[in-house]
Amino acid sequence: MASDPWSCGACGATADLATASVQVGLIRLAAHGASGFRLGSDGIENEVGGALSPCTCGGRFTPGAGAGTHAAPAFDSPIMRDAAARGWPVLEAEPSLATLREVWRPRALLLAGREDELSREDVLRLRLEDKLAALQAEVERATAAGDVDAAETAHARYIELGTTYVRRFVRPDEPVASS
Repeated sequence: MASDPWSCGACGATADLATASVQVGLIRLAAHGASGFRLGSDGIENEVGGALSPCTCGGRFTPGAGAGTHAAPAFDSPIMRDAAARGWPVLEAEPSLATLREVWRPRALLLAGREDELSREDVLRLRLEDKLAALQAEVERATAAGDVDAAETAHARYIELGTTYVRRFVRPDEPVASS
């Protein structure tokens, strides 16, 4: 996964927006449509910066790497909801982005405030994605703290859950390898 580093101007905390590709993509689609679509915040820094929530220290995130601690990117809910509500129809209407639309659908509908359109399978998928993100953050925290055992335990749980996710949502028709 390509990196999309942003950092807090006040404390130097760093956030990688590559982990928020759905949010950034919907902001891009809302702002500029589907023509020339690409992933990442390059070229839409103002729109993304305006949608990002402040750092926990109160500072604002701007493009570029920082030297501080890792921060999970968060978005202002009303601004993100508006961008998702405007970006999702653009994504729905663009045939060349059909695969991306399928992958992003559950998260995009949730961000757009259209939870009632989610199937039970979509809800399960979102829960698994959130658990995977929490485990990834746990690995990063334990590694930063030097707790190798906790990092390895969280990593093992990540692999187990990630395997379940892939088998269920990414490659459901692929046969399970036998031991």
